Amino acid sequence: MLKKVERLTVSDIEALSQGKSVFGTLFSMRYTPASKSKFAVAVSKKVVPLAVDRNRIRRRAYSALERVKGNLSFPVYAMLMPKKEFIKAPFTDISKEVEIVFKKAGLLS
Repeated sequence: MLKKVERLTVSDIEALSQGKSVFGTLFSMRYTPASKSKFAVAVSKKVVPLAVDRNRIRRRAYSALERVKGNLSFPVYAMLMPKKEFIKAPFTDISKEVEIVFKKAGLLS
């Protein structure tokens, strides 16, 4: 799990409205350049109705982000929004997808 200072606040998330979007098979990502990297994972009730499952998805996504956050080419605010396919995906696929989407956005060095 990311430290609290590494997670986006509500006002930070509002700044993402002017950001760019990148889409993958398991999730979409919204990002914008910032002075310090911060991340969030937003799981909709439409995607997963049970809170237990939403929390599991959130924990798995944050774990995958832990592996990528140190290799960013510049600091960003980024929010991941998982799709239904994320639920049944093994963690190795999730980690690869996070890396692919960050490369697609030009954020990984």
